[in-house]
Amino acid sequence: MKLFFDAGGIQWENVCGVCTDSAPAMLGSKSGFQAKVKMLAPQAKVTHCMIHRYALACKTLSLSLKKVLEVVIKIVNYIKAGALNTRMFKELYKDMNAEHETLLYYTAVRWLSKGNVLNRVFELRAEVKHFLNLQGKHDLLQHYEEELWNERPAYLADIFEQQNQLNLKLQGRATNIIIFHDHLRGFVAKLQNWHRKVNTGNIAMFERMSELQDSMGKEFDPVLKNDILEHLQSLELEFHKYFPDLDDNEAKIVRNPFSVNVCVASMPEAMQDEFLDLRNDSFAKDTFEEKSLTEFWVGMGRYPNISQIAIRVLLPSSSTYLCEAGFSTLLNIKSKQRNRLHVEDDLRCALTDSTTDTPSGS
Repeated sequence: MKLFFDAGGIQWENVCGVCTDSAPAMLGSKSGFQAKVKMLAPQAKVTHCMIHRYALACKTLSLSLKKVLEVVIKIVNYIKAGALNTRMFKELYKDMNAEHETLLYYTAVRWLSKGNVLNRVFELRAEVKHFLNLQGKHDLLQHYEEELWNERPAYLADIFEQQNQLNLKLQGRATNIIIFHDHLRGFVAKLQNWHRKVNTGNIAMFERMSELQDSMGKEFDPVLKNDILEHLQSLELEFHKYFPDLDDNEAKIVRNPFSVNVCVASMPEAMQDEFLDLRNDSFAKDTFEEKSLTEFWVGMGRYPNISQIAIRVLLPSSSTYLCEAGFSTLLNIKSKQRNRLHVEDDLRCALTDSTTDTPSGS
């Protein structure tokens, strides 16, 4: 990387942040990539990708719910393990007028995988059970006879769908640490609200489980209730563990310097008067209401010390989404059939936000 920077004339003192995944070789504080960057750019802020942290926080499951997930994965793997089983299952769901044509494989490295797999298995639960019965797979079929078997996959499908929705909100190009924190704080608040509702016996927010219990005419089982409460509480604890910086004071100042409740005396001396001038700048207030957050701070060069805080908060990448999207685009362009293709120019066109001028009449 140093050779690339030197060849491109990029100055290390201009590096304000580096975002990495959770690999030890990247986050190592002594010999990892993080340490190497800090040697050349001490001012750089090294962060762990927010989406990777979110994926780690969502891994928490109780033993009963983890068992359900493992069984669901075994069922999917059995049905999709061979071409014969796949064709037979396809003919079965055609005969039963099923909504979908196939099951989905679980892949641990794909962020949305668990939710999509559970949702599909739940929607095709009748077809799956019938197929296992026809195949004589009693070791897998016996789980359908267990108490609360249907309700637990329904809950997992619901909660993972909520997690997938948040994951999608964290993806995209025009994101920053403030947007990430807003979404994450909102989800933690939802977890607390869901915990309160479940504690009173209200499961309306979990649509699949609620509809299933209504159709079966069953009461909310106390064992299932405890499982859900335990899971929601453990999720909240994991979020606080992986995101201890959700209440960052610098981010609050950058998000809205005119309404944030901050003690000026706690700020550095060189920044106090400047911050007070900004808060009482009526032109700056009008600009803040009219423009986006990034555009506003780009125009606040007359407040250099406060603007430096904005640069430290808004400029560094908070996730490796763009890098992951680049790899996905490369795989789509340079396939096995085009493995000798030089993709530099094609990849640049695929990843750029710029558009070309199209001649009239073309």
